[in-house]
Amino acid sequence: MALALGSGGLMNFVLLRFALIAVGVLLLVIVGGVVLMALKRRGAVSQETLDKARRQAMPIARAVMENRGRGGGRGGLLNGVMSALNDRDRRR
Repeated sequence: MALALGSGGLMNFVLLRFALIAVGVLLLVIVGGVVLMALKRRGAVSQETLDKARRQAMPIARAVMENRGRGGGRGGLLNGVMSALNDRDRRR
């Protein structure tokens, strides 16, 4: 039984897999944003809670950015997020 895919079939499979992953990540971001907005409107999430979460996430994001930077200059999105967070701290 030959299960090998032709080049066209393989490309379709790779593109389909990428599309499914991208849609999954997009849905997670949208659902997370909706939940966060709903909690904030009800008063369950204060600015202090958001600041605490940001302080805890900064070292993790920094470590991920440094590890990705060694892998060939990837991590542009995370680098942009980190610079935005640093700019926010400077404005205070």
